[in-house]
Amino acid sequence: MNKRIFALLLAALLLRANSVVPLAELTERLWGEDPPRGARNTLRAHVMRLRRALGEQDGEGVISTHPEGYRIEVAAENLDLLRCEALLAAAEEATDPAAEAALLRRADDLWRGAALSDVDSDGLHRDVVTALTEQRLRAVQRRIDLELRLGSATDLVPELRSLTAEHPTRERFAAQLMLALYRSGRQADALETYRRVRALLDAELGVEPGADLQELHSSMLTADPALEPVRTPRATVA
Repeated sequence: MNKRIFALLLAALLLRANSVVPLAELTERLWGEDPPRGARNTLRAHVMRLRRALGEQDGEGVISTHPEGYRIEVAAENLDLLRCEALLAAAEEATDPAAEAALLRRADDLWRGAALSDVDSDGLHRDVVTALTEQRLRAVQRRIDLELRLGSATDLVPELRSLTAEHPTRERFAAQLMLALYRSGRQADALETYRRVRALLDAELGVEPGADLQELHSSMLTADPALEPVRTPRATVA
């Protein structure tokens, strides 16, 4: 099995870990819309080689065969994707803002660059990576909102500068950076951030900032007391 097929097959199984991945889905992941003749037999051979690569000799181990497809069995603690999903689920159930923020930060710490960066598959990147990346960014936005409430404005500025540089048209990050700067006593820098974002949106998309960003800008111009943080005690998560 060549390295590309090995990576594709393993990724396709791990992305649906502990669930049966249908034969049709695996075939599409490996060969797209132009599978070879005898694709099912070729897939079976690839699965056998993958089992051997994982140290399985005879019979089935972590990869099991089912009438409709194949399933890889992985403990949650051994796969970052499952660990991340568990942490995000726990964060949704948390009632304490500090505990929720801590869980979201632990989930984000599991990311080590772009998802599936070493897997050559347009289909996986289109169907899976885009959704995973959006899920991560929404979790990061939620965590930063919470940490701003907890009084971490100054500490968040470097991270938010990086995020706004990486995602320049994502207005939520721009708003968070403005608020972090404002709460750090840097009103002029916050207003300059708005001017830069407004110019970029006009140049790139031909649009004005959204209502939320415009309202935040207006509030900063009048030094609205509502922009001051409500301090919330921090909590730790084991």
